[in-house]
Amino acid sequence: CYRSMPINFDKLERSLKAYMAAPMSMEQAEPITLSTLPIVEDTVEEQHAAATGDDGIAVTDDIGAEIVAPKKKEPVDPAAAVYAIPEFASLGRAFRSSLPVPLTESETEYVVECIKHVFPSHVVLQFMVANTIEEQRLDNVTVAIDDSDSETWQVSGEMAADGIGYGDKKNCFCVLQRDGDDAAALTSSTFACELKFTVVQVDPTTGEEEGDTFEEEYPLEDLAVTTSDFMAKVAVPDFRKGWESLGNENEVLEKFALQFRKMEDAVAAVIDFLGMQACDGTGSINTPGKPHMLHLSGIFMGGQQVLARAQIAIQDSGAVLKIAVRSEAEEVSRMVADCIH
Repeated sequence: CYRSMPINFDKLERSLKAYMAAPMSMEQAEPITLSTLPIVEDTVEEQHAAATGDDGIAVTDDIGAEIVAPKKKEPVDPAAAVYAIPEFASLGRAFRSSLPVPLTESETEYVVECIKHVFPSHVVLQFMVANTIEEQRLDNVTVAIDDSDSETWQVSGEMAADGIGYGDKKNCFCVLQRDGDDAAALTSSTFACELKFTVVQVDPTTGEEEGDTFEEEYPLEDLAVTTSDFMAKVAVPDFRKGWESLGNENEVLEKFALQFRKMEDAVAAVIDFLGMQACDGTGSINTPGKPHMLHLSGIFMGGQQVLARAQIAIQDSGAVLKIAVRSEAEEVSRMVADCIH
């Protein structure tokens, strides 16, 4: 007899590619096992299928004609931009990367977005800076992070971008280092941010320099590093079995009043607060007017499985959330439950 693989072959392939993409990974002496391979988050298609119960496979149309499913896009490692920088090689392998977070309005002179790359003891902030002014080139571009109010993180390095011309988008980086290795310290922190750069006046037709250069500062929105940034969206194949396997030893139970009048908004907000993956099709609401039960799954920093059951009811005063969080450590269950706000 044989036991089935704990992950499917598609995820195994992506995990192996992620392992090999990290700097110096192939030089390590440790053998490659399932436990040493990196966690890979579900793709957008996998997230949709787990949340809605719809696998997206359609064989025929209304008149019976065969439909050819679109070819899957090859997933791109979001940490590739970090791995390409030799100075960051010592940080190790990224646990996960966030979606881009806008720090400006999309119509401003300088447009900035940030991707948060989570490493074992660091968070690398990748700032994507776009210049929309024809008469300017931006040199020595950095984002200054104010870490004075954080008890968990301190700025330990940065890398500037140069030569951002009109219509260009380039990356600059800032590295946050965590004080200590206590996972319980991964609570939310908010940082004031400011874009700093040298403005070079250029001829908009030729791009040649003309006029003076001057230093400029440009205020950005605050950036939050939240507990959910350390949660990888990974569905479990059998939620009930996983729930029972974790047991209630480290379970945290909470009840919250939320300011939502619509079930769809409340469900989306709870999933977003926790940064977890909806399972068993519970991301879709099939019984309007009745309480809704969410099954949520994720892998927390350090490889800890986290599961949650969240019941949401809409009342006259708003939404009422009852949530149970289970994990392998009570402090992790508590941190996850405290993500609700």
